[in-house]
Amino acid sequence: MKKVLLLSGLLIGFMGHLVAQMNSSQPFDKTIALGLKGGINMPRMLYFNNAALSQVPQKDTLTIMGGIFADIPLSEGVSFAPEVVYVQRGTDMRYVHRTGAQVHYSIKVAYADLRLPVEFYWPIKPYFQPYLVAGAEAGFRLFGEIHMDRTAPIVLNETLPADSSNMFLVHAGAFAGAGVRSRITLGAMEVMLKLSATFHQGFVDSYSPYEKNGAAQAQNVNAYQITGWRLPQGLEVTLGVAIPLKPILKDACASFSNDRRHGNRGHLYGY
Repeated sequence: MKKVLLLSGLLIGFMGHLVAQMNSSQPFDKTIALGLKGGINMPRMLYFNNAALSQVPQKDTLTIMGGIFADIPLSEGVSFAPEVVYVQRGTDMRYVHRTGAQVHYSIKVAYADLRLPVEFYWPIKPYFQPYLVAGAEAGFRLFGEIHMDRTAPIVLNETLPADSSNMFLVHAGAFAGAGVRSRITLGAMEVMLKLSATFHQGFVDSYSPYEKNGAAQAQNVNAYQITGWRLPQGLEVTLGVAIPLKPILKDACASFSNDRRHGNRGHLYGY
């Protein structure tokens, strides 16, 4: 109970600080930064309204994810950070069938996501800015596979491509987490680093509607009967590296101004 009260107090204090920063009339750095991010994802499935399958243990697996992002300051302590990422979703399950057969069932499906997070950070120092993040995400299936193998007495080894007959095309969900931002100087260049951990929860059933309404042969029935909802989850740990645009734009403008002042159009345009 004491830990809960302590964490609640810290969170309230943190959010109070952010509200004060947002209401402050002091100027803040409005520089937009663009960058790359990458990391690992631990995908799982939440089986909603399926008591039997929700009790089957899922193996922790790690997959690679990455993409591009922007950091757009909204006020002191608040940034909008849209991103486009590649990520894998799925599950890896192993259990013993009532016949005694060892069953291994896995789903590995790649998605392209558009994510719209808002970051609330505490600018303690340029190199140490802890933050909370929350946002929405939406994406679509790219490619993947559904695999199942079983031992005797019901031997099977089958891999199927993930498509509209066995996997819903669209994903939508939300996520939240925490991280640390850092601004460091490398020579004449300033670089922004972001290290974060976020939990992602899908809200759209990933079962194929064609399997459920009988329009397509059920491919998932080999492992279980299709009931309830299968909702993707993920725990991501990522590192992002971004470069503020203002220094680049300043250098470009300065070069253009010097060329005009010295009449050196050939240097600027390559004549």
